[in-house]
Amino acid sequence: MKLCSNRPFHRSPGIAAAGFTLVELLVVITIIAVLAAIAFTAGRSALRSAAVATCNNNLRQIGVGLAQHQADLNRYPSANEANTWDRAILPYLGYSGARSIIGTASFDSKKWSELQQPAKIFKCTEDARKRSTNRLTRSYAIVPWTTNWSNGTSFRGWKDRPFNVGIPALIVPNPSMAAMVVEWSEGTEGLAPNELGSGAHVYHDCGGPATKGLDLHREKQIVLFADGHTESLPILSTDAFVAKYWPGKIGNVN
Repeated sequence: MKLCSNRPFHRSPGIAAAGFTLVELLVVITIIAVLAAIAFTAGRSALRSAAVATCNNNLRQIGVGLAQHQADLNRYPSANEANTWDRAILPYLGYSGARSIIGTASFDSKKWSELQQPAKIFKCTEDARKRSTNRLTRSYAIVPWTTNWSNGTSFRGWKDRPFNVGIPALIVPNPSMAAMVVEWSEGTEGLAPNELGSGAHVYHDCGGPATKGLDLHREKQIVLFADGHTESLPILSTDAFVAKYWPGKIGNVN
């Protein structure tokens, strides 16, 4: 039986030539590029959503730490104790080391390995601004008029409050509208980037960063209120933020 033939092969007229034309190849490349762009955008959106969720969780844990501080001492942390508010609540957020954490200097991560885990609670994953070498990030600041940190409530209309002394949470009017901790932004006296444990930049009473591009959630900031809930709020001017998220009378020190 003859299995092969020496006759040349001729393609049937109805069968197209194999391979892509240049136009078809360009169409395929364009489709791949569009799909990649969609995937990148969706991935970035998912990362932003995850950052918002993490930030909300961080602030709620900070709220729990402040509540436990209240339960033990019947007041918020205060500025007259040579200690920062974040240092004051670290023992309620997982720090169980033997060393004292009282102080006002930023923590050196190389010297404070036992703080690596609780320090994560104070960092927003979108906060990419550089800190000093080996310094741990603090992405949040306490609101002075709610807690009386730095005589804040006297400035905001509570002139009978003592200077720099933490107040009991029970005397805060309408706690669901009283901002207590906000995300870091440029704020207080133009100081350097916010660092965990530092006495610089501990408080903040603005509705967002003064410099464009330093907001962490695309013109939104996440705020912890005195009742423990959090909200994602639009960036506001300081006056608008104070008027909306401080339930007391806005006054001055005079």
